[in-house]
Amino acid sequence: MSSAELGAGQQRLDEYMRRVNDIQRRAEETQAQLKALRADVSSPDRSVTVRMAPGGRLEKLSLTPAAMRMSHDQLAAMITETMSRAHAAVAGQMEATMQPLIGGTPAMDFLRDQVTAAQAPEETEEAPKQQRPRPSGDDDEPFGTIYR
Repeated sequence: MSSAELGAGQQRLDEYMRRVNDIQRRAEETQAQLKALRADVSSPDRSVTVRMAPGGRLEKLSLTPAAMRMSHDQLAAMITETMSRAHAAVAGQMEATMQPLIGGTPAMDFLRDQVTAAQAPEETEEAPKQQRPRPSGDDDEPFGTIYR
């Protein structure tokens, strides 16, 4: 190889390493930003306030004296609704933070799908559990079988 070819190869390697280092720096910055995200959301009457961290971790729940005058069902519904709104807010922040790094890629689509799935209301009706049929075999055991 000539020195010109070695020089060109070294330039390509140097450029590649610069790009790798830039991607790593941006990923580290994004990671730090994600760790710092928080969403503070209050109920419409401001009687319930929550602070939500990424991943849906509740950091703080504050209740005013007005909240304590609600029925337990009203208060539970108010807390649930406020937490849901806070979760959506922090998820939106996460998406915006990740956009410069992975926007327009399948990874971003996956993140968006996961956030959407996590925010979807859970179904409250459970399907009836099916019991396995009992074996109709040897009934010599007075206490039944351990194999069910």
